[in-house]
Amino acid sequence: MKKHTTRNSIIAVLVFIIIYSVFVSQVHLFFSDYSDIIVGTTFFFTLFIGYFITRQNDRYSQISDQLTTNDGYFSYLYRVTSMVPRIQGEIREVVRNHYEKIIQSENLAYHVQNPSNSITLLMKSLASVTADELGAVAAAEGAWQFLFEVISDLQLTRKKILNLYSEKLVTFQWAIIYILALLLIVAFNFVPSSSSLVDVLKVCFGTAVFLSIILLRQLDNLTLFGDTAGMKSVEDVMAIVTEKDALELAKKK
Repeated sequence: MKKHTTRNSIIAVLVFIIIYSVFVSQVHLFFSDYSDIIVGTTFFFTLFIGYFITRQNDRYSQISDQLTTNDGYFSYLYRVTSMVPRIQGEIREVVRNHYEKIIQSENLAYHVQNPSNSITLLMKSLASVTADELGAVAAAEGAWQFLFEVISDLQLTRKKILNLYSEKLVTFQWAIIYILALLLIVAFNFVPSSSSLVDVLKVCFGTAVFLSIILLRQLDNLTLFGDTAGMKSVEDVMAIVTEKDALELAKKK
């Protein structure tokens, strides 16, 4: 889906360049005080687009941090439960099923946006440990108490991610951006075209405005970095629970 979004953005930019080039070459507007109009619209457009881009970029970073934090918690649960092999086997299946759905859907937040019982299954597995199993390893009992805190943190980060996903720009905010962008793009054409170079500069400036809106749109939709961003962390967790790393190390020895 994100690949299609990138392709659509490229097509939209090319279409804009063609249409705006025709507009600049065919439509000539003359105003004696055009510089004041351009300065005013540029100021307000830059003010709003800069604020919204900064805000959505911070949101993007927070979501990425929370998702990779979850990956760390899942891999930690698997590694620590190795003290009780039966529990580790159950955790392996839960984590593997969890991440297989992420990989298949190519959606890092699949279990946030869709119903998931992964945390519940992890909790049931950890709670099923017996006193004999804990007593077999001296450090197991103390570690088990902390594992329940990790489950609590998993639930907390899930809620944070869910909330961050809902913090998209509303229609009113987009309306401000679109109106100011339109005014600015039209205002560029107030500059007298004394040569073809001036027309080229107008198209370049207009395209820069359009690209800034595309950037904001991709940040808002969380599609800026495509499908690969964050997937390395997911693949790393899968390598851990499938013992792929351990097998590679054994081969090297």
